[in-house]
Amino acid sequence: MSLHSDPVKGLLLFAALLLTALPVFAHGARVIWEVQGDSVHISAAFDDGTPMNEAQVTVFSGAEPSVPYTSGLTDENGEFTFLPDVEQSLAWDVQVRKAGHGDIVHFSLDGSTDTLSDQGAFTTLQIILMSACVVWGFIGTALFFASKRKGQNAHS
Repeated sequence: MSLHSDPVKGLLLFAALLLTALPVFAHGARVIWEVQGDSVHISAAFDDGTPMNEAQVTVFSGAEPSVPYTSGLTDENGEFTFLPDVEQSLAWDVQVRKAGHGDIVHFSLDGSTDTLSDQGAFTTLQIILMSACVVWGFIGTALFFASKRKGQNAHS
């Protein structure tokens, strides 16, 4: 029996191949901010820990969220530091992007949040669970359509 005559086997094979390639698809970004004296230090890395060197950084203040306050590039270690004008705003947004990957962090300097933040990052367990749910969705869809196809063949 070939894969063309049994779509369930074909889909299961596709799901198995997808699972082997998951590390390629799970290439996100992690941006951490920290207050150091009067400045804010940004550290950006890919999920695998590789620094996002020479990534584009754009900083926005809460007073003018559509106009960049400052911008620049991360260094070879994926780090960037800027001096916020606390009289202008206490709320800040920092966007870090490189080759289509990136993240944005929102923070306030009014003391209502921690001075160290790791927003928006998924844990390895969360990534595995989300991937398993997607694969299970593909398998369930294939089984649904395969059962309809068998039901049609039985009555003809």
